[in-house]
Amino acid sequence: MSAAENAHRLASRAGAGHSVHLVIALRAANVATHLGDLSGARRALSRAVMHQGRVDQDTHVPKWASFVGPFEVDYAIADMYVRADQPKRAVPFLRATVRSIGDGLARNSASYRVRLADVLLSAGEVDEACAEMSAALGACSGISSPRLTNKIRDFRQAVVKVDSVVARECAEQIRTTAQGSAT
Repeated sequence: MSAAENAHRLASRAGAGHSVHLVIALRAANVATHLGDLSGARRALSRAVMHQGRVDQDTHVPKWASFVGPFEVDYAIADMYVRADQPKRAVPFLRATVRSIGDGLARNSASYRVRLADVLLSAGEVDEACAEMSAALGACSGISSPRLTNKIRDFRQAVVKVDSVVARECAEQIRTTAQGSAT
């Protein structure tokens, strides 16, 4: 029996609601995705979608499970498509993630915008990728995160290889923004 199956069994035995099962399904999808088990990821994501549709039936949600929302499901689906080297299929899910995350999670919102920009660039949507990166840079204002900074730097290294005016302007915007935050 897998760890995820065991977790679902224990959660069911304890009377846990759909939010808890949703968190377990998302973790199982993440593990399967990172192991390259796309059929396992799809199964786990199918369970996640089913539980997401029923979280409103929960009468008690543990604090550690209360964070989970539709954006987590969309992001997990997008991650699966990115790992499967299908960036165009990931884009709509990342767009939905960015739209639904809200303003309360500024660092996550900025990180998801950077991820969307990166995937758009991989999908060949240079202009849209650069527009999204510009929005991400605005969302990053006042956020100090080495991980986020590295993602932006990686995007810049990729976009400088693209021969277009928009790509050059985007790379310059990232460079000047990085210089401004270093002072």
